[in-house]
Amino acid sequence: MISRLDEPVPEPRFVNLLRLAADICGVRMALVTSYTGGKINVECQYGFSGELDSGFCAHALLQDDLLEVTDTLEDPHFCDSPQVRGTPFIRFYLGAPLISPTGHRFGTLALLDLHPKTMDASQREHLRTLAHQVMIHLELQRQRKALEDLANELDQANKRLEQQAEHLNQAQHIAHVGSWKYVIDEDHLVLSDEILHMYGLAPAEFAGTMGAFIGLVHPEDRKAVETAKDAVLRCGHASVECRVIRTDGEVRSFEVIGQMFTHDHSPSYMAGTTQDITEKKTAEDKIRQLAYYDQLTGLPNRRFVLDRIDRLTAMRRRFAHDGAVLFIDLDNFKILNDTHGHDKGDLLLKQVAQRLISCVRHYDCVGRFGGDEFVVLIELVGEEAIDGATHALQVAKKVLAKLNTSFMLDTLPYTTTPSIGIALIDGEMLSTGELLKRADLAMYQAKAEGRNAICFFNPKMQEAVNARATLEADLRQALAEHAFYLAYQPQVDHTGRINGVEALLRWRHPTRGHISPSEFIPFAEEFGMIMEIGSWLIREAGNQLVRWSHAKATRDLALSINVSARQFHHPAFVSQITETLAETGADPGKLKIEITESMLIRNFADTRNKMMTLKALGIRFALDDFGTGYSSLAYLQQLPLDQIKIDQSFVHDVMTDKNDAAITRSIISLAHNLGLAVIAEGVETEDQRHFLASQGCSHYQGYLYDAPLTARMVEERMAGTRPH
Repeated sequence: MISRLDEPVPEPRFVNLLRLAADICGVRMALVTSYTGGKINVECQYGFSGELDSGFCAHALLQDDLLEVTDTLEDPHFCDSPQVRGTPFIRFYLGAPLISPTGHRFGTLALLDLHPKTMDASQREHLRTLAHQVMIHLELQRQRKALEDLANELDQANKRLEQQAEHLNQAQHIAHVGSWKYVIDEDHLVLSDEILHMYGLAPAEFAGTMGAFIGLVHPEDRKAVETAKDAVLRCGHASVECRVIRTDGEVRSFEVIGQMFTHDHSPSYMAGTTQDITEKKTAEDKIRQLAYYDQLTGLPNRRFVLDRIDRLTAMRRRFAHDGAVLFIDLDNFKILNDTHGHDKGDLLLKQVAQRLISCVRHYDCVGRFGGDEFVVLIELVGEEAIDGATHALQVAKKVLAKLNTSFMLDTLPYTTTPSIGIALIDGEMLSTGELLKRADLAMYQAKAEGRNAICFFNPKMQEAVNARATLEADLRQALAEHAFYLAYQPQVDHTGRINGVEALLRWRHPTRGHISPSEFIPFAEEFGMIMEIGSWLIREAGNQLVRWSHAKATRDLALSINVSARQFHHPAFVSQITETLAETGADPGKLKIEITESMLIRNFADTRNKMMTLKALGIRFALDDFGTGYSSLAYLQQLPLDQIKIDQSFVHDVMTDKNDAAITRSIISLAHNLGLAVIAEGVETEDQRHFLASQGCSHYQGYLYDAPLTARMVEERMAGTRPH
């Protein structure tokens, strides 16, 4: 509990005491501070002039014993203080909190010096004794005033005994304390006049029930109040702090204390007091702000962040939720301070703090460790290590982008870059210090790699992230260097004559060889490259149709292409197709687009409109992998489809699995009933082809006829110069 001093401290007495304290401890400066009006003030000083950085005494005021800082430059709480870095260059601090026996905290007795020091036990004990003398003086002063007040109240009470109730209310009002009584069986709650006043209620406005009181309590605190009420019933006494919303809308904080009373011949009841503790809570919050938050940026300070990491690592031992620590250092920050002054450096730090906050979720933590070092603590990002690494990388990239954007420091435009180190909070049992050390080492590795970079400490996760980054770079390089190519798998009728081909995307990697589309297409979608790859595929298909149109053997050949769901639903998809056909001069009637059932689920109206637009140009559509999704018959009837493709998963086991055979028959029958052509993919044996033919399917695609071929092989096959 913090007490405010309402009367000036007699300086001469404290000057002599401060001189004695300085002589005993061999320091140059000594002073007494008080906590008044929400601020820490210097009340008396010896060998020191000016105002002292409140951070020193705020930390000492929170202690129960001496706070000794042997070298302020080595202490993370004080090393960045202007009075440590600048005049008067304080290097030593020893503070004793002035605490009364009743717990009142008046201020501090502090010793300071310009050189690092260490006090011995005798000096510390002398300081405790002197601090006790100062505290006794202040406590006596407070008690004298309190006694005077009490004497006045008793005198008034003796003069007007008939107004005892009124005087009680006045006393309660002065102390912001009221009394209450609750008869449990009758659900009858009586509040004193002072409580009604504190709640902003007239007596007629309160219904007199426990429910009416609960209705005044802030919704977030109601459960705590109910729990305290149950505790009184169960244990006989309890207390709770809660917020009450007054009738004028003001929210104030109260401490409610209750006790159970039971009598043989009268109903049991609860009774207690309610005290307004709003000012006390405000004062505690201000002290906490001084102790746990950076005064320049308003961010949590080193102490706060360390405590938060301690809790997170402890929680990680019980729950499988990963997290990460990002250690961020501004590159070349010293140059800004040296060339444009510390005021510009401070402006940059404030703006960096706000940008960092915008990069994380509301329950993540952004803190300033001191100087130009910041820490971002990311919590609850998944149960797999790769989840934590992926999310941490996303946040780090966002930070990198935000901090690469130019700053305006008053009238000075300024650009800076960060170096970011990442340490993962995963299954490995690490101390907070070790975790920060890893993040710090990773940050220095980022600087070593050229600054403005991101580096993981965990080698395995670094490898995984590097692999994704390498794949993304390789895909972009493949687009630039035309490393993609198309293979064409023939589609034949019942006579074995080729009447179409399906274009299959292939990637020839310079070191890994041929990479399957199933491996790189999902990443291309994730990296936002699918439209570029899809555009290349459509243009290449159009050019190939034009080349084949000049040869008699291939001029009637139809070409099918596959498009991804993300590409198909892109707003520019239709214009991409039409513009490419116009540029290449390809015949739209020779182009067939294969779509999957999954595309129909998302925005059916948009899908139908796009298909109708392209259908009007002559482009045909095939429903690929039919039977593996959730197509509605009603949807199929509304789409301008030309063909259904039986998925190869059914064809593969059609001779051995009765269910696959039944599904295949149903698909063929459905296609015929809808007036659609049907083709089976993945046909590899004569038995499969014979079964399909017997059910009415007369078009096939698969290794029974041909593997995917180059364009030249297709031409030779069509011309009859290449054997089947």
